Formats: sequence, C-alpha cells, structure tokens
Amino acid sequence: MARFQARPREDGLGPYRWAHVVKTPQGFAQGTIYHQSGDEFDEAEARELRALCDRMGFELRRAS
Repeated sequence: MARFQARPREDGLGPYRWAHVVKTPQGFAQGTIYHQSGDEFDEAEARELRALCDRMGFELRRAS
C-alpha cells in the first residue's frame, strides 16, 4: 500500500504544486485543502493510476 502525489507536467505555465491523490466514486482525483492526506493504493490501483497520469499528462510520485 502506498500514497501518491500528482501534478501537471511542466509546460511553462506553472509552477504547479504536488497534490495528494484520493479516491472518489468517479475514480481518482487530486486532493484539496479539505482532504490533505492521500488515500492508500494497492498494486493494481497504482498501476491504473500511473497509466492514467501518463495518458493525461501528469507527473506522479510516491508520497513519503
């Protein structure tokens, strides 16, 4: 189980901040100030999240 953070890839319009990734009924989302700690993801969810971030143009890192 791991927590992740995501942000848009640098495109010259940033700087962009890292935000915790959370689970919602609609799928994955970036957390807000009201949901600061990220959700725990298992291996299958982490693979799905990485594929989604690659497809949508987001950087992904494991949160410590």
